[in-house]
Formats: sequence, C-alpha cells, structure tokens
Amino acid sequence: MLFADETLQRAAAGDSATLAALDERGLLPGAGETLTDYTTRLHQLQDRLTGLEQQLAETGSFTVENMTFQATDRIDPLLFAEASEKTRALFGFAVDWVPGFYVDPKCAWLFGGCAFSFDPDFFSLFIIRKVFATRSRWFLYSRRELLAHELAHAARFALYDAKYDERFAYLTAETGFRRSLGSVFRTPSDSFLLLGSTLLLLLAQVLKFSILPWLPMWLFWGLVAAAALFLAGRHLLTSAEFARARRSLGMVFGEHALPVLFRCSSAEIAELARLRNPQEARLWAEQRRDRDWRWRVIWTRFGTTPVQRGQNAGAYP
Repeated sequence: MLFADETLQRAAAGDSATLAALDERGLLPGAGETLTDYTTRLHQLQDRLTGLEQQLAETGSFTVENMTFQATDRIDPLLFAEASEKTRALFGFAVDWVPGFYVDPKCAWLFGGCAFSFDPDFFSLFIIRKVFATRSRWFLYSRRELLAHELAHAARFALYDAKYDERFAYLTAETGFRRSLGSVFRTPSDSFLLLGSTLLLLLAQVLKFSILPWLPMWLFWGLVAAAALFLAGRHLLTSAEFARARRSLGMVFGEHALPVLFRCSSAEIAELARLRNPQEARLWAEQRRDRDWRWRVIWTRFGTTPVQRGQNAGAYP
C-alpha cells in the first residue's frame, strides 16, 4: 500500500509534516493544484498501484494502454533505492512508489529506458532494457543514471514543464558533457527536426549526383544549420535563465536552491530569473509562501532558518 488511510486524511487536512513527507517521496503537487485536487490524485494513484499489484499476483502480468508487463520482469526495488540516492542528494526526494519492468521494445536497438505517466493520477512506470537485469552498464548507459533520470521525470510530471524537465533529469548524469548538453533535445520532435534536416541533406546529395545536378545544395545545408542554430540558441537562453533563477533562490534558500528550483514551474523559473537582489528574491518567495500551500510545503522542507521553519508548523489550507 502506498499510503495509510490516515496519511491521506492528514494530507487533506493540510498537515504540514505529512505534506512535507509526501514531497520527500517525490509526490510533488502541480502549480495551481488545490490541496483537494492533490489528495484526490493520490487516492487515485493508490487505487491504480493496488490494481497493478493485484493483477500481477493473480495473473502474473499487468496490462496498461495495450502494453503488457510480466511479473518475472519486475525491477528489484533495491535498484530504485540505489538511484534514489542521487535524486535525494540533488533534489531532496526519493521515489519508492514507481513500479519498473525489464523490456526490450521491438526495433529499438539503442533504447536504454523510459518512463510512462498517465493522467489524471500520474500513475507512472519505468521500462529499461533486459540487459540491465544482470549488468550495471550497457553501451552509453548506466543503470543507476538511467533510473535516476526517469525518477526525476516521475517526480515533476504534475508540473507539466517541457521546458526544463530534461534539464533537471540530465543533472543526474555521470558526465559533465551530458549534464551540460543532454537537454538540448527536449522532446522527440527536436530530435526529428535535426535528424530530418540531415536526412534531407543526404537525399539531396544523392539526387544531385544522380539525376538533378542543378540542385542548390546551399539550401539544404542551410536547413541543417538553421535547425542546429535554433536548438543551440534555445539551449543557451534557457541555460542562462536557469542559472539566474538558481542564483535568485540561493539568496533565500542557500544550499537548497536546486531542490527548490526543481519544484518550480517554468513560469516561476522565468520570474525568478528576472530578480536582481536578495530583497527581491526573499519578497518573491515569501509572497508565494503566504498565498500558495505548495510553497508553504517548500518552505517547510527547505526554509533556511529556524524562524522560517517555525512559521510553517501545524496545518494549512
């Protein structure tokens, strides 16, 4: 069972310690989500996870969205605990509720793993290559890094943030190269943009040397360059905005700036990036604490002084 009944009752009543404990498990509220909507979502998530366990126990398999997973392919929870050490150190949470399975998708030779999430309860599950059942590394992938990456996605699903999700997830990477450049491609469409323009260039080259010698190759080279420049320019801009927002939170939350930033929406990150001094940053954060229960949970966990923590004791709506 994901939660005891009394846990959800205390959460619905706004108990700060309970909500902070849920946050620590990676069950983050979405921006603008009411406390009622949040606890309703957790009830639904618990029902989905209970149904999964019952189906696995009764039939030995579980089916969702036309995908079937075998109980014998279940990922050992100890491996998630290993990956959670990384997310706890970076972002202040450790997910213990997402099931995972070893799967080798068809025609996916370079596939390492991915996470699925389903509205409205954000029921999530992971799949990774079967080779990871016996090996900690395969090709360019580390099992620990792969799981930590997907755990970061699972925790932020409710924020609906395509702009920064990959950036946070790639901060779990083992190499500086992936931490810095892994989030250039935010969505599959970004990959298709660069790959498509490159394949179009190759096709044009073939046509030029076969039947269309007059074909203007500069046009196709221009398409590849435009795609690359767009992705690189966007990445540089968001990197700068991310750094400024983290610096603003550092003025208020000190060493906890990154965990707090992890819990921000893209709109909040943009606002934080425009702040210029500690007074503005503290006023911004305190105003959100005063009007938003989600930010009161953040202050409960990451407020930097005993006075700040004391202000958040008890229950809140």
